[in-house]
Amino acid sequence: MKVKVLVVDDNVIVRAGLRTVLSRLQDPVEIFEAGDGQEAIEVAQANNVDVVLLDVQMPRMNGLDALPTLALTSAVIMLTNRDDTETIRRSLTSGARGYLVHGQLGADEIAGALATCRAGGMVLGREAANAVQAGPVSTPRRLNPLRARLTEREADVLEAAASGMSNDEIAQAQFLSPRTVKNYLNSAYPKLGVHNRVEAILAWLDAEPS
Repeated sequence: MKVKVLVVDDNVIVRAGLRTVLSRLQDPVEIFEAGDGQEAIEVAQANNVDVVLLDVQMPRMNGLDALPTLALTSAVIMLTNRDDTETIRRSLTSGARGYLVHGQLGADEIAGALATCRAGGMVLGREAANAVQAGPVSTPRRLNPLRARLTEREADVLEAAASGMSNDEIAQAQFLSPRTVKNYLNSAYPKLGVHNRVEAILAWLDAEPS
């Protein structure tokens, strides 16, 4: 019997990348898609999906708001670029069976995550495991204040660029095309009052919380 998997992300390129990975799994998978939390609830209920791969930041209804409802009938794995402690803990306390960050998993990891969650287990990426081990008294990671000026995708791409990653590396890690990465960077420049990649990276690094 095919495992029914719902991929939820507002970025169609991310969904296409995950669909490609899922289609290559050894065990047969029936794939559904949704672009926001509200649509995810509707698709999940209409098709009795087994596993939901759920992004966090989306329009109309975000993943965290949709999670409690989705978790009632499906095993939910958060699959996102967000790695801050607050988001991770809220996800796990709201019913998520797993928390994974884009760029750190391939077909084998996804196959293992699906099997583990369907069996009632929990799958945690490195960031999620660290957040759990840190305990409730740990200080959440302070986000770069420049994020407030950008969309989440723009900020994630710029943060990756500031860490030294090339456009091709960012594209592979975030399930984007190199051209899309470049477009996100270009759209971020005027919002930050800079003119090129170097200036944007310097601005990002200067604004990083100490």
